[in-house]
Amino acid sequence: MTDTSNVSEKDRKRREFILNGRPMAVVLSISLPLILLGAFSYLSGIIDTLVVAKSDNNALSSVVMISQIKNLFTALGSGFATGGSIIVARLIGRNEYDAAKQAANTVLSLFVCGGVALVAILMPLSRNILLLLGLTESMAESGLGYFRIQLVSIGVSMFNTVFLGLEKARGATVNILFVNIMSMSLKLMFTVIFVTILNMGTNMVAMSTLLADISVTCYAIAMLVRKRYLFRYSLKNTRFKRDFIGPLCSLSVPVFLGKFVFSMGKVIVNSLAIGYGEDAPGALGVSNQISGSVTSISNCTEDSESSIESYNLSAGYYGRMIKIFFCTLIINLLISTVGFIILTIFKSDISFYFADGNTEKAVLIEKIFGYERIGIIALGINAAVNGLIYGIGYTKLSMVCNLSRLFVFRIPSMLIMINCFPEMGAESLGIAMLISNLGIGLMSAVIGTVCLIRIKQHRTKDNVKFQ
Repeated sequence: MTDTSNVSEKDRKRREFILNGRPMAVVLSISLPLILLGAFSYLSGIIDTLVVAKSDNNALSSVVMISQIKNLFTALGSGFATGGSIIVARLIGRNEYDAAKQAANTVLSLFVCGGVALVAILMPLSRNILLLLGLTESMAESGLGYFRIQLVSIGVSMFNTVFLGLEKARGATVNILFVNIMSMSLKLMFTVIFVTILNMGTNMVAMSTLLADISVTCYAIAMLVRKRYLFRYSLKNTRFKRDFIGPLCSLSVPVFLGKFVFSMGKVIVNSLAIGYGEDAPGALGVSNQISGSVTSISNCTEDSESSIESYNLSAGYYGRMIKIFFCTLIINLLISTVGFIILTIFKSDISFYFADGNTEKAVLIEKIFGYERIGIIALGINAAVNGLIYGIGYTKLSMVCNLSRLFVFRIPSMLIMINCFPEMGAESLGIAMLISNLGIGLMSAVIGTVCLIRIKQHRTKDNVKFQ
């Protein structure tokens, strides 16, 4: 029998609520802080980009490309945060708090060592990495200092991502909202002071990010040394053994690979888009960014749903898992539909704003986004299904979905439009995005249906367990 004497009353009540509370109330309670966080993160990214563009428009391309490179490496932390949170949520669902603490401490230890090792390996290779991933000599030279600061930030943020993943696993999403708003506020404040007021250059944008990441790390350390904290850190609580590392890698590596390859694929998409002219990749990127104002919010339900599903899976509440999925789906459809309507009404104004008053660019953005916006609802369905398959532990399916979205739907449709309908010009990019988004939405609907059928079968067979 697990020792729960060191588990706080708040954690026990949260577990009881997740397992027995009204499904919609549970989903809203855990998801709303993450949804608000998604909205703040999106606004923070927009403001950050505008500050850089206003300060040094020539450096904007380097900053954007280096940010994409950073996403390749942070996918590692994101993947293992997902795998670790699934394992920990299952253990808490089974009331095995000692094992949950041991699993959490092990994942954190791995990423302290992993973050330091990654920075030590990549720092001497930083210039070569930039050149290898497509930056010109001049862009690599101007962006080298920025990238080196971002490398340190990658090491710090990997640890932060895993810690926040563990917070999601115990359902403490309000804490996550608080610490991330604090971090984003500091980042924006430092960026405005260093770049806009003191004119210290774009390297200080990266420094602002690093300082904000360090603030999250300080919060994490303060939590991890608290006596009553569920995952209080102790080196004695780590377990670097095959029986834990094996399942962790099995759950995490597919998520990491799916996100890593999808990020790499964006480079291919941009190289195809440039065939329509230098403004086309930018217009496509802006269209993606406008779409992201909705999809970045609906995607936040993935993590909350996966934790809730993991709790209920471990408790054997299969019927409740189905209800949780449909509650999440309803929320995502509502967010996506409202977002679609708002963006449709104001698409011309939004396009003109992002084009910085350039009518020709605004028309191009609006043409591409006119198609891409139609797939917003399909991506809301995809997010709900992803949360379900993460919760069940079918992370290899999520990898298949990510790879299919890029290599089955997006890139082939772009190649077909470029080669078969050249007269359509850059508008073809919007059609390709529409095909891609609708394709992954349909694929997700099929996968979700199959998973729900299997869950329903388990509901009537108590002796059968998910593998």
